[in-house]
Amino acid sequence: MRMLSDTIMTRGLHAGVRFAPQAVLDKPHKQRFQQKSNEGFDWRKQEYADHAWQLQSPQADGDPRSHLKLSIQRDALNFDDVFPTGSLDVFLDNVKLVMECVSSVFNPRLIVASGAMIRLTAETEGSDARIFLANRCLHLEDRLGPLGRPFHAVGLKILLPPLPGAEKPNWQVEVKVESLVEDFRQLFIEVDAKWVNPVAWNLEDVVKRFKTAHSFAMNQVIQFLEQFSDGPEAL
Repeated sequence: MRMLSDTIMTRGLHAGVRFAPQAVLDKPHKQRFQQKSNEGFDWRKQEYADHAWQLQSPQADGDPRSHLKLSIQRDALNFDDVFPTGSLDVFLDNVKLVMECVSSVFNPRLIVASGAMIRLTAETEGSDARIFLANRCLHLEDRLGPLGRPFHAVGLKILLPPLPGAEKPNWQVEVKVESLVEDFRQLFIEVDAKWVNPVAWNLEDVVKRFKTAHSFAMNQVIQFLEQFSDGPEAL
């Protein structure tokens, strides 16, 4: 049994930025934000609370659950493309548009921290990701017997810290690999990367960081899973 790398699909992309100084979420800024945020987007649902503004737009193509979501808080922006219908470049272009909007309306000066999350799914040979993870990756075989009942899902989590040194990754990444609860035939892969070293506000650093996390997901994480190919097959 093995993971079928040619079945990898993107389930979600997320970019987040914490910034300073804080945004003022008042009526004048709301009016400017509404005008600017519609440049390049067609937001269908908008909610403006005192502490956060949220915009959503369903996507006509692809999965019925496909949508874009933008959230603005006083010190943070989060942008999500759920079940994306476009390419990575389209997502990154949208991230730039969102940051340009925030820059124009709130004039932030500093990126305090930023994050990138990539969610993927992939099928496994034999059509049961639980077996692949439990037996091939974790070597549990029959060791789950003491639990006294069958398992519906199984997974693993790995936290990789930032490393010191100019040539070392200065970012933390948490990797989760689980059998997809709603469809145990598939693996669910999540890569959650965080940078906590402040930098001056700029678009390119956020895009570069996201590309770094995405490359890690599509290369190192996939290579990690591809190495598991032998072992028992029975639950």
